[in-house]
Amino acid sequence: MLLRSIPTLMLAAAALIFPYSVARIFLDTPIERTMGTAFKIFFFHVPMGWLCMLMALICGVAAAIEVKRRSLRAGAVALAAAELGFVCGLGVLLTGPIWGNATWGRPWTGDARQLTTALLWLVIAAYLLVRHFGGEQSRRLAAALAIFGAIDVPIIYYAVKIWKTTHPTTDVVGSLPPALWASLWPALGALVLCTFGLLAVRVRQLMTSEALDDAWVRLQERQET
Repeated sequence: MLLRSIPTLMLAAAALIFPYSVARIFLDTPIERTMGTAFKIFFFHVPMGWLCMLMALICGVAAAIEVKRRSLRAGAVALAAAELGFVCGLGVLLTGPIWGNATWGRPWTGDARQLTTALLWLVIAAYLLVRHFGGEQSRRLAAALAIFGAIDVPIIYYAVKIWKTTHPTTDVVGSLPPALWASLWPALGALVLCTFGLLAVRVRQLMTSEALDDAWVRLQERQET
């Protein structure tokens, strides 16, 4: 019973932290000297980017397990992670250009991290289309897309160092002053709690849907015999 209530507790905690996080970011966090107020997007853009990549990794691993072991639970985890990765990725692609326009003077420069992130989002979208509309025969194709997306994650992470792009490096977060770290942690915590709470709820929903489908099939078979 306690395990079943954990997602609800996570979502409730996220609902409490979100208002505090937003108020702290916009009211208490200092304005960055170079980028001004637009830098506050950082506190949403970066956590959503991390979560998008994390969901892509979970999706890829779960999809591989699904195909190898024919695991319904792994399939549910892969689909739920892809759906949340799609939403987080969309948030990244919407907030990134706003921040980029304030920093570089244009919303899109086409650097390696932008392109690889956009590619990941398109791969996740393709995976969802195949899973929802491709039928049982296309599970292997969907798994291949999920695994490709997971492979793209380390490329995104190291893209700035490999290709020396204009995008901020991965060292920026580690070099933040304490006042900015104090604002990043609540935003990250709220988004992590919300994402994993929704992941657990969605997996449970998908598993219940599979169980209901199986029950209907067995009922129809009995009626026919």
